[in-house]
Amino acid sequence: MTSLDTSHNSSFSRELPGLQLAIDSTSLGEFKLCPRRYYYSIILGYQPRAESVHLKFGILLHQAREHYEHQRFAGASHEDALDYVLDEALRATWNQELGRPWISDHKVKHRQSLIQTIVWYLDSKAKNDPLRTIALANGKPAVELSFRFDSGWRAESTGEPFLFCGHLDRIAEFNGEFYIPDIKTTSHQLDPSWFASFTPGNQFSMYSLAGRVAFGLQIKSIIVDGVQVASGFSRFARAPVERREETINEWYSETGEWLHQMDGCATSGKWPMNDKSCDAFGGCPFRPVCSRVPSARGRWLETDYAKRIWDPLQVRGDI
Repeated sequence: MTSLDTSHNSSFSRELPGLQLAIDSTSLGEFKLCPRRYYYSIILGYQPRAESVHLKFGILLHQAREHYEHQRFAGASHEDALDYVLDEALRATWNQELGRPWISDHKVKHRQSLIQTIVWYLDSKAKNDPLRTIALANGKPAVELSFRFDSGWRAESTGEPFLFCGHLDRIAEFNGEFYIPDIKTTSHQLDPSWFASFTPGNQFSMYSLAGRVAFGLQIKSIIVDGVQVASGFSRFARAPVERREETINEWYSETGEWLHQMDGCATSGKWPMNDKSCDAFGGCPFRPVCSRVPSARGRWLETDYAKRIWDPLQVRGDI
C-alpha cells in the first residue's frame, strides 16, 4: 500500500493517517462491503472518471425536493415553487461550455425524464403532503440537515473518539410524531419486497439514531418515497421503514466491532480484498484494478480514475 497523507481531509485522524474518525453511512458501508474498496474510494478518494447518470439523476431529484420545501416555507404557492425548481433543474442540466443540454447515454434516465419526474413527484407527493416539514430554531425548514455527534466509541490505536455524521433529507411531523423522509430512485417495481430491502440497512439505522441523538427527537420511522423511473413514465409509492429500539441497539453494538476492524486496518496499513463482494450492486468499480497484479494497481488507479475528497464533515444546508 502507498504511504498516506490524509491531513487535507477533516474526517481523518492527524495522529494516524488512514484512520477515519468521522464515520457516515457511506464510509461504513464501503468498509463493510470490502476494506480494499473502502481504501480506494474513501481513503485514497478514487472514483470512476465517467459520471454516474444514476448519481446525477438522484442528486437533482433530491435538490428539487429540498429547494421546493424552502420555497413553500417562504410562502410560495405550489405552482410558483414548482416553477422555481424546474428552472433550477433546467439550468443544472445545461452544459454551458458546449452550449447544449445534458446528454445522457442511459435509455431511461436523461434530461427529459428528470424534468417529468420532478413535476410528477412534486405534484403527487409534495403538493398536499401530510408529512409537514418541521421548522428549525432559526425558522428555516428542516431539510438537507447535516449532523455529527460522538458515537461513544474510541479508537484503540490513538484514543480518539469516533463521530457519527451525515446528512438527512428532512425531518417531518404527522399527528405529533416525527419522521425522516427519504427519496430513493430505482428501476424496480415498488412492491413490498423492494421496501423490505432497506431492512436491515446501515443508512437508515444511523439516521434513526441521529434523529434521537443529534436532534433530540424520537423518530417514529423512516418514510421512503420510492421513485420508479422507467421508459416514458415514473411511478411513486411511499412506505415506512421502521427501526425498533432493539434493532438500533444491535446496529450500534455491531458498528463498534466494525470500527475496531477499521482501526486495525489503519494501524497495520493492510486493507484486505473481499473478493466475494466483487459482483455486489452491479459490480465493484475497482474490479479492473484488483484484477491486476499488485505492482500494477497504482498505475491503473492514476490513469483510469479521478480523485475527490470524501469528507462527511462538510456541512450541507442548515444545522
